[in-house]
Amino acid sequence: QEAPVVATPKGAPVLPAEFEVREHVIALTDTFSLKAGGQTYGRVTQKFISLTKSFTFTDATGACVAQARQRILSWGSHVDVTDCSGVKVGAVKEQVLKSLFKIHTTYSILDASDREIAVSEKVDWISTSVTLSKPNGGVIATLKRPWLNILADSWTVKVADKSAVDPRLIVMIAAYKTSVDNDRRAESE
Repeated sequence: QEAPVVATPKGAPVLPAEFEVREHVIALTDTFSLKAGGQTYGRVTQKFISLTKSFTFTDATGACVAQARQRILSWGSHVDVTDCSGVKVGAVKEQVLKSLFKIHTTYSILDASDREIAVSEKVDWISTSVTLSKPNGGVIATLKRPWLNILADSWTVKVADKSAVDPRLIVMIAAYKTSVDNDRRAESE
């Protein structure tokens, strides 16, 4: 039997099952390249001036693929992701849990109808790994970065189930987490 063909969501880039999201260190804002096998698949750039964190995802030709904007008022962080026409693709929610000694976060991925389609385990705020799973079980994707990042973050993203989540949402988690961690490091210094 042949594997079923899964349609890529409209406007979503076709990314390999494994790719890297690499932070650029010489930039005014958080900027990332998406690469695999020596090929560049796109770029994510944080807007320079914005009330909240806002990112634009472009493909290798520079064409807009998606935009993400953190909501101003929300419990935890809520990042809405749209295509470049403003049509909602989904959202990434970060819940921050603080205890006396640690800060933990969890992530939820919502589809365009605000249904939860993926969740992460609790991770430390400077975590090196995020595993996204379906709410009823089954790994969708893992995002890992080295424990020690001297100059810049580099996430290795492995997608196990391409049909479960729009890839634009997964890419935005890596960019958002690095940007938030950079802010937290700057605050603690």
